[in-house]
Amino acid sequence: MKSTFAASMILLSCAATAEAADWPKGDVDQAVKVVALREKEYIEECVISYGTSIHYESAQRDVNGDGINEIIVYSYPAELGSGVTGCYGWVGKHMYLTSKAKGTWEILVIGENTHDFVFHPRQPGEMPDVELIGPGFCFNVQRFHMGEYKLWKVCDGNRQLFADAAPWLTDMSIVAPSDAGSEGAAPVAAEPIEVSSSAAADLVSNREISDHNGSAMRVDPAKGIITYHEPKASIAGTIKPGTLLFKADAPWDPYNDSALIKGTAYVFKKGCEPAPYPVSGHHSGWHTITLKGAAPVREKSSCKVIGYKMNGNSTLKFESWGD
Repeated sequence: MKSTFAASMILLSCAATAEAADWPKGDVDQAVKVVALREKEYIEECVISYGTSIHYESAQRDVNGDGINEIIVYSYPAELGSGVTGCYGWVGKHMYLTSKAKGTWEILVIGENTHDFVFHPRQPGEMPDVELIGPGFCFNVQRFHMGEYKLWKVCDGNRQLFADAAPWLTDMSIVAPSDAGSEGAAPVAAEPIEVSSSAAADLVSNREISDHNGSAMRVDPAKGIITYHEPKASIAGTIKPGTLLFKADAPWDPYNDSALIKGTAYVFKKGCEPAPYPVSGHHSGWHTITLKGAAPVREKSSCKVIGYKMNGNSTLKFESWGD
């Protein structure tokens, strides 16, 4: 973790403009405080549950060349181990771009599960496009528009396309990058959300079926997946038999309580694509699995994920029907 951060710091130092003076410690502390308040709401409880705390570091950079530094704040676990990185995602780190342009420090860009920011310059003095580098080979890009950063490009496989979820793109004063692809093209889900219906309908022994909040689940350690076998009545209209709830990074041994089970779980909302989030945990005997991770929080009136928080979806417990 620290070696990765050091490398990022070197890159930032080389790219910073010579004219921009560093902010004093008091301002740096204020920028970090703004980030810490958000982390307290969305992720601190998860980190504390693993017996550690959040560590913050910062770097200064004049990202738009106006002679005034912005502050990039890094958040990650103070101590690693016990699955705490599941609170953050595969990268194990969050990044925030903060600015004092309006008189007080505010967050401009939130990079959850982000390894680095790549800044793509626009016109002199304009805020650059920000590409959020994380796992994979294609990354979302945000653009500064009317005082705030908004989603600009998303990924379809390894190709960046316009974000069709951004209605502000109808403003024709914004010129699309030449490599952006077709406007209005919808991003494709990165993970499968269902397994074959025939597999879901298979007769399985009680030992292969577990209870999860009243739903019958099929747990398959050899394939590294947990799927809905028979969703409870209250969610049957949203979740069908065979729907994937958890996909592990690798198969696991159900008889090894010390082995870390790590992968991606999903939150469901009717009419929305499943929202992925990283979780991790262990067996407690072969019959019980507990996985934890900060879960996506959506806007009440839309499918948009606005953050991650320890809530009712953060702890996934599966208890076998078998003896």
